[in-house]
Amino acid sequence: MLEQISGAAANLFGTKGFESVTMELIAAEADVSKRTLYKHFQSKDAVLAYILEAELARDMATFELKLKKESTFRGSVSALLEQSAAWCETHPDYLLPFIRHKFATFDPAAERLNRGDIVQTWIRLIAQGQRIGELNNRLPTEQLAIYFHYLYFGALMRWITNRDLKLKNEFDIIVALFIEGAKA
Repeated sequence: MLEQISGAAANLFGTKGFESVTMELIAAEADVSKRTLYKHFQSKDAVLAYILEAELARDMATFELKLKKESTFRGSVSALLEQSAAWCETHPDYLLPFIRHKFATFDPAAERLNRGDIVQTWIRLIAQGQRIGELNNRLPTEQLAIYFHYLYFGALMRWITNRDLKLKNEFDIIVALFIEGAKA
């Protein structure tokens, strides 16, 4: 059912634009009742989050396969952020509703359990950086990952509010800031 609804919503978001789509349109496109739709998703922002998180999980799996054991944090995270910037720049209308939904539904306990979240990728990349001596290994990996995640969101928010900026440049700044502040 979730795939049926999210597939229909993705279709609508792609053809009509996110702002033009209503929950009623999603229910009709998915051929489900509004009651069924609301049973699974509270809002179209929640449907979008489901779609984007599934896409992120697929992309992260592909990215993880490309990583080399000897990769540095800087090299790996820069490659990932370059892909993220390219995706964000082609889907700018999705970012604000996605981030709004993430903040509105934030639950720290649930976040720790979400193994498909990008924070888990930050944890793996930071742990690798700590293993090879690039990053300070006296600081908890998960704490550093959360800090980096907030830097990531900060760069996204700065770019969303000022489209004259280049997102890749914003990401380069946070990587440099993080490494200079966390290096061994």
